[in-house]
Amino acid sequence: MYGTLVPAKSRSGMTYLVVKSSLEQLIRNGEIQQICRSNGWIDVDADQRKQDKVGYTGPERRTCKVVDFTLFPLSIKEQLRRTHSVEVVLGYGQRAREIALQAKLAAKTDLSVLIQGKTGTGKEMVALMLHELSKRKDKPFIKMSCGVPPALIESELFGYERGSFTGTFRNKLGRLRLANGGTIFLEKIESLSLYVQKRLLGFLEDRMVTSSDGTRAVKVDARIVSATNGNLMDQVRANTFREDLFYRLNEFEIRMPPLRERSDDISYLATQFLCMANAELGKNVFGFSEEAIDFLSQRDWSGNIHELKTAIRRAIVVADDVIEVEHLTYC
Repeated sequence: MYGTLVPAKSRSGMTYLVVKSSLEQLIRNGEIQQICRSNGWIDVDADQRKQDKVGYTGPERRTCKVVDFTLFPLSIKEQLRRTHSVEVVLGYGQRAREIALQAKLAAKTDLSVLIQGKTGTGKEMVALMLHELSKRKDKPFIKMSCGVPPALIESELFGYERGSFTGTFRNKLGRLRLANGGTIFLEKIESLSLYVQKRLLGFLEDRMVTSSDGTRAVKVDARIVSATNGNLMDQVRANTFREDLFYRLNEFEIRMPPLRERSDDISYLATQFLCMANAELGKNVFGFSEEAIDFLSQRDWSGNIHELKTAIRRAIVVADDVIEVEHLTYC
């Protein structure tokens, strides 16, 4: 029995991914014309079984959704703009739905959002979703890692004027100004020095960007979404992160759970990555065996979503029609 998300074609010719547990009802209702198996497309009227029996009711099989699988190789921006569904990107499990609701609520505001979660849990993805769901979606989305060398942070954020210090032969717009009207996403916010924290706090208070030499101030309308894989409150207690800046950045908080707490989404996410890797690598792997889905669902995934994506990409390279457990343990 192959993977739980089955490619199917409707009577109108549209291609979707259908969760197995919903196939029987869809076929009975006459909504599905063909289903795809490892040996190609089969007309349901010609299939002697008439339906695809599930025979398994594990927690990751309980979602009954029909999703256009041709969306998965597209960018998050395109997926959201075509479907207006956050769940298509995040998944349909309980924790994913909670994050989706938070993102939808926060996107309607201009509040500063702090996204907390371990490495690989999808913080950047949620930041981009906040931008795409907001009124700022047609303006810039600027990303910056605060983990770059401290000497570069100030000029990268705030810019500088020509001649303001040795070696500057032209003006440089900082990331804050580049994000004017849109959103700036600050990764690894915990890495900021206390001096730059003070300058960032000043921006949040008056929305003015002053260049590094302090000679020019410009009004900037940029929403700040920041992310950390640590605990900023611990740094506040240790006096390495300003408490006043913490509360200005944390007007709305979204916590990203580790993947091991999202077992009901692993099958869906794995299929997303399968479709993406097929498109990127020129492969045509059909899906997962039930044993492979069980293997994926039972793993700890210390590297979270990034680790799962890498595992699927590796498996695609060595698999033919269906991903089996041995393909997932390869290398």
